[in-house]
Amino acid sequence: MKKGLVSLSELLSTHLFQFYCEEQGIPTQLIPALDFMRIDKNLEPDEYYIQSNLENAIKQDPATSIFITQGYICRNAFGEIDNLKRGGSDYTATLVGAGVKASEVQIWTDIDGMHNNDPRIVEGTSPVENISYNEAAELAYFGAKILHPSCVWPAQKNNIPIVLKNTMQPEAKGTIISGNSESNRITAIAAKDGIVAIKIRSGRMLNAYGFLRSVFEVFERYKTSIDMITTSEVAVSLTIDDATNLKFIVEELEKYAFVEVDTHQTIVCVVGDFISERKGYAEQIFASLKNIPIRMISYGGSHNNVSILINENDKESALKSLHSGLFSNLKMEA
Repeated sequence: MKKGLVSLSELLSTHLFQFYCEEQGIPTQLIPALDFMRIDKNLEPDEYYIQSNLENAIKQDPATSIFITQGYICRNAFGEIDNLKRGGSDYTATLVGAGVKASEVQIWTDIDGMHNNDPRIVEGTSPVENISYNEAAELAYFGAKILHPSCVWPAQKNNIPIVLKNTMQPEAKGTIISGNSESNRITAIAAKDGIVAIKIRSGRMLNAYGFLRSVFEVFERYKTSIDMITTSEVAVSLTIDDATNLKFIVEELEKYAFVEVDTHQTIVCVVGDFISERKGYAEQIFASLKNIPIRMISYGGSHNNVSILINENDKESALKSLHSGLFSNLKMEA
């Protein structure tokens, strides 16, 4: 019922927009998102359903070139009204773009592109003109509010550029997300709050076959994703951003390991083109954080991301220090 009520704002606003277009003599056609946008039982978009139903809807009116639909809302696998979560309108845009094989997807928001740091905290940030799909996905997942964390994937899979533009400053260049970007650079910084760090220590079992699998199975049972992970000879440290089932997860882990939990943590994500043969960026990152206590470091899973776990109280200082250290005097050796 609640999701049905929330969907009314999207439905009403698009109807009003179509009426306005008609008054202005602009031919348009309204296609309700609830007729083609669906998620499956795993809460993931049903791409085949979306594409086939969207194509059928557009074919019904071949004379029209402007179609209007809703963002955010969809139906679930049971036909009930549901949504694509925070930033779901961005996700709708790229899913529709992929469904119709668009040449470009434009997302208009209230900021002139994806900035190289959080402008709410750090002064002197600037928009990044060109950024790769992978870099944008990392930034969106680790805290850049301008994009839905998953919206890059449909465009990337179909090689469709995403252009981020500012509604209040349409003349601004914004950000182009595509398969092309500058190499050998540090691109941007983002931060993700509300992180819980879990250390699992067991000298008896860590080297035993199947230990890590047992750890991961606990999180799988409670449908809790892991953000960062590091290992040593006797311990595994990892982070989660959903503490809904934390109590039960800890209880299961304590059956075969000693468990420590730290709440109120923040992941600071430094994104760029970190090719392993290059050198210099690590020194700059950690020199910038020399006065910040670091809880965890993760690198290697991606060439585009160095993730650092710190206490939430140190977030503002870390973002400002990194900005000063990385963008004021950026020099990376070849």
